Amino acid sequence: MIVRRRTWMYRLAGQLLAQTISFDHPVTASEVKDALRHSVGIPVEIWGRASNDRLVN
Repeated sequence: MIVRRRTWMYRLAGQLLAQTISFDHPVTASEVKDALRHSVGIPVEIWGRASNDRLVN
């Protein structure tokens, strides 16, 4: 199953906390990696976030 999400979280090498990236339409993990590679660098980890996922403070 290919997961498509509008909101993704990622972490770059050396970062302790995750960052968020959002898209206008649902995209796959591969598309997220390509977008991040061209903008901020190669992510170490990425997570797809659904609208019903609980946010932890």
